[in-house]
Amino acid sequence: MRNDGGRALRWAGHPGTLLAVAVLAFNDRVGKRAWPGAVTGKVSDAAWMLVVPPVLALVASAVPRLRGRPAALLGVALTAVSFAVAKSSAAGAELASAGWSELTGVPSRTVADPGDLLALPVLALSWWLWRRSARPRPLRRVLALVGTPLAAAAMVATTPVPQTAPRLWSQDGQPMVYDGVWWTTRDGGLTWQAVPYGKKHPAPPAVTPDPAAGQCLPAPDRLCFRLRGYGLPVEASRDGGRTWQPEYTPPLRLTPVDGYGYWYGGGTGTDADPVPVPVPDPDASPHSEASAGAGASAGTGAAASAGRGGLVVAAVPGGHTVIVDYPLRGLQVRDVDGRWRGVELPPQSDSARAGGYELVGVPFMCLVVALVAGWAAVFTGLGAYRLRLDRASGPPYLPWWLVFRQAVPFGWLVAALVLGGGRVPWLAWLVPATVVALVVPCWRRPLPARPMGGGSTAGVFAVGAGVFGVTSVGLLGSLGSRFSWQGYCGQALLWAVLGSGLAAVVGASARPSLPPRYPLPVPAPPSAPSPPSPLTLRPPSVLPAPPPGGPGSKPVRRLGR
Repeated sequence: MRNDGGRALRWAGHPGTLLAVAVLAFNDRVGKRAWPGAVTGKVSDAAWMLVVPPVLALVASAVPRLRGRPAALLGVALTAVSFAVAKSSAAGAELASAGWSELTGVPSRTVADPGDLLALPVLALSWWLWRRSARPRPLRRVLALVGTPLAAAAMVATTPVPQTAPRLWSQDGQPMVYDGVWWTTRDGGLTWQAVPYGKKHPAPPAVTPDPAAGQCLPAPDRLCFRLRGYGLPVEASRDGGRTWQPEYTPPLRLTPVDGYGYWYGGGTGTDADPVPVPVPDPDASPHSEASAGAGASAGTGAAASAGRGGLVVAAVPGGHTVIVDYPLRGLQVRDVDGRWRGVELPPQSDSARAGGYELVGVPFMCLVVALVAGWAAVFTGLGAYRLRLDRASGPPYLPWWLVFRQAVPFGWLVAALVLGGGRVPWLAWLVPATVVALVVPCWRRPLPARPMGGGSTAGVFAVGAGVFGVTSVGLLGSLGSRFSWQGYCGQALLWAVLGSGLAAVVGASARPSLPPRYPLPVPAPPSAPSPPSPLTLRPPSVLPAPPPGGPGSKPVRRLGR
């Protein structure tokens, strides 16, 4: 079928695709937490193979030359290549993590596992679903209207890894900590400042050295530190990593952490006396920095973190400091004078942490806002087509009906901006009211005289999916920073307006669907033979005898005796 852009829409609304969306969302949000292991990971990979190709094909259908089979092939190919690159090697995983972190601003980590490549054959099932979507079915478009935003959300809303302690790493020589809020320091870890909202948040590297291998100060100090794990002291080496001695054991102190129970954090230095570090012997034999061990590295700003611990050597005026994220005991800092102390992060208000992973309600409601923004763009495109086609011949109330349908999503966004304020209870009554108000007028009869062409329909839905995706990325970019509900809703409203303008152009320039170019003649069904008519017998005609002697009469011969 030529220019069949609507086939990608039917592919996204196929029951098999929607089932994969449900499995992916449930497994990432519930299954991996309840039953962690290889099985749930492989199930998510298989479901991801069924969800991503239709979404990519729908986005590619916005280009007229790619509609139909080329868009489907492009979606399957991009899915296979991206998954293979991310899972085949550590370099590919690092590239995928860096790309996703750059796009969203959220720390992400992709683990290279060649065993996950076993999910690639599932793409054959996805292609089979594409082939099964050849026949036009109106119900598939309705399902795609609901399923496409959910599929995009399932693709990006993966399982967040809960953190039981701040994560420590170094970004270009600058120590960084993330515990739901990004923190940085200017004095080597003694005081910490939250990264202001709106700035780009760096992501931790996907692969970091093991803190048990050690970190060394630059020459000529030859002083190294390492952290082997929970319950063991921080150890120091004054001979370049050949021998190690216990250096510092953080004091135990029970400190609550919002959303994750309790972890033992170090005090402010009053629970135990600081331990000075002996000055290295200047007459000690020098060792090359390479002798510090397999994992030891020289230089400043090198980070080492693994599991629940981390170690950073930071350069400050007058020397170097050592920052240790001790498992279950918090941040411990050794200053330039050789004294250790426990450091606590400044307290943050609930509004400052509203973008963290520990609060589930606000991110969920932000996804609802993104979904409504995408719907607003879709309804604008469909309304522009309907108004151009049926303005003269349609019912008299058609313009007012279309205006009302557009006012519902935009009015909801304005209400969320003004009344919500980031408080979920304010929006609890708006969600069901919006669903009812959107569904009833959206599918109300009469329908347009001629439906929109499949390619234009796919283009309108692609614009709506793009608005939803861009708005969702804005949410992910604000997680963990100083979240502003009004700012997020304002961005969603802005993207809805811009997307509606683009969708209106697509809808106003759309053409009605056309029949096939060469329609085949449909033979008429054979009719039953008519019953034979009864035979009518006509009686023979009787001619009167001619009069004697008249014309035509024969003389009568009389025979005598």
